[in-house]
Amino acid sequence: MNELNEYLDQVIQGDCLDIMPQLPAQSIDLILCDLPYGTTQNPWDEVIDLGELWKNYQRLIKPNGVIALTGHGLFTGKLMMSQPDMFRYKFVWIKSKAPNFLQAKQQPLKKHEDVCIFYRKRPTYNPQMTMGKPYDTGWRKPGQTGSYGNYKPVYRSSTGQRYPLDLIFMEDPHPDWVYCNTAELEGKTHHPNQKPVALGQYLVRTYTEPGQVVLDNACGSGSFLVAAAKEGRHFIGIEKNQHSRRLKTEAIDFIEVCRERLKTA
Repeated sequence: MNELNEYLDQVIQGDCLDIMPQLPAQSIDLILCDLPYGTTQNPWDEVIDLGELWKNYQRLIKPNGVIALTGHGLFTGKLMMSQPDMFRYKFVWIKSKAPNFLQAKQQPLKKHEDVCIFYRKRPTYNPQMTMGKPYDTGWRKPGQTGSYGNYKPVYRSSTGQRYPLDLIFMEDPHPDWVYCNTAELEGKTHHPNQKPVALGQYLVRTYTEPGQVVLDNACGSGSFLVAAAKEGRHFIGIEKNQHSRRLKTEAIDFIEVCRERLKTA
C-alpha cells in the first residue's frame, strides 16, 4: 500500500481496477466519475465490472464520503441497483442539446443525463443556493399526514434564496434550477462524452470542503479534475488511455490532455 501523497494531484495512466487497490483505505472524500455507459460501439465505452468497482469504492471512500456517478437510461438503472443500500437520490442534468439527432425520426431526443448519489452515513452537504423572487405566504397548516411526521404551523416567507432542486439546467437560468454551460460552450472539447467543468464544480462544492480529496477513476479529458482544482480540492485521476481518438483518424493522449488542462485550472 502506498502513501496517499504519492497520488495527490496526479493523473495516472492505467486500469482503475489495478490502480485503486494501491490507494490507502478510507482516503477519499468524493468519488466523482463519468463512467463508460456501454451505450455505443466505441471500445472506450465498455462498462467497467460494477462488482469489482464497488469493492474498490467501498474500501476507498471515507465513512461520510459521497460517490457521484453519471449515467443515462439503462445504465442509470444498473448503477442504482448495483448498490441499493447506498443509493440515496439522483440529479437530472438537462443539456442544451441532444446528441442522438440521427435517431430523431425513431425516438425522442435525449435531452438529459443523471448523476446518481451514493453514501453510507450523512455526508458533507453544502446546498448551493440560488436567488429567486421573495415571497410571503403566511402561516402553513400543521402537517398531520404522517409522511414527514407531524409538525406545528409555521410562517413561510423568503428573501428570495432558494434551496437547490434535483435539476441541473443548461439553458436559460431559472431561480429554482442550477445553471451551468455545456462543455462545448466552455471551450475546446477533447472527448465525445466530455462533461462540463461547471457540472463538476457544482458537485465538488456541494459534497466536499476545501482541501479534501476527489477521485475520478475514469477521468477521460479531465473535466472533473479541473473542477476539483478550481475549487481548491486535491484530485486523483485515473485513465486507461486506450482506444483514444478525437476522430476516427486522429489519435489523442488523454493523460497529456488532462495535464495541459490542469495547468490553467
